[in-house]
Amino acid sequence: MICPKCGKPLPGDMNMSIRFCPLCGERLFDAGKKYLIEIQCVGQREGDNAVMMVFIDDRQMYEAKAGDSIYIAVEAGFHSIKFRQKIRSRIITLLVNCNYVLKPYFNSLSGLIETNVNKVEGSSGGMTPKSLGDKKITNPVMVTEEGEKAFDILLGDDDPEYEFRATSGLKEGILRVYSERCEFSTEGQFKKEVVQYKNVVSVKRKMGSLDIECAGNVHKVYSIPKDIYNEVMAFLTNRISEVQGTP
Repeated sequence: MICPKCGKPLPGDMNMSIRFCPLCGERLFDAGKKYLIEIQCVGQREGDNAVMMVFIDDRQMYEAKAGDSIYIAVEAGFHSIKFRQKIRSRIITLLVNCNYVLKPYFNSLSGLIETNVNKVEGSSGGMTPKSLGDKKITNPVMVTEEGEKAFDILLGDDDPEYEFRATSGLKEGILRVYSERCEFSTEGQFKKEVVQYKNVVSVKRKMGSLDIECAGNVHKVYSIPKDIYNEVMAFLTNRISEVQGTP
């Protein structure tokens, strides 16, 4: 990023909440002004792979298909924008003091997401309520104030709190215990057995195993290592109560 006043590159480790250039002391942006970011999702992908997720400051998530454009109104200042398509992602940081047009696309040769960033000339004055009203501002698909981890949980990309070998009936596999769910998978099978805590009726001890009762009188019973049995049991009991909002 370049200081709009002195034209020098801003330090990469600079605090993103500051308003003045650490090199020349001039104001970087006018707080309170609003600007428009147009994101043109380009590319030739089809089907589910054509959908690109866009995260603004780890608070809002948008979706755009190849060939579509979305319009996002943001306050002046520094903003983190993350583009993601399946397992590929790219993060850029913008100093927003004018309108921008961004063109992210999946490069099929490099296998990476690349972005073309363009400032809109003559837009430093900001958007007025009327000019914003004339644009079809895109509504986010998800909104959270809990940061990136909240999106990871919603999208199933979070790291497990516990991971260990377990058995379920005659099947042996790996049980992963997350903050919102647990997953049991066996070697050589892609399909996972997923239990969402919001659907759990109760969790009980059963002959040294975990007996998780789900809606519809469905029981998931897992035999787990004895040395972590009590700890995992306590974790599940507490997390299920928190997720369901019960005392």
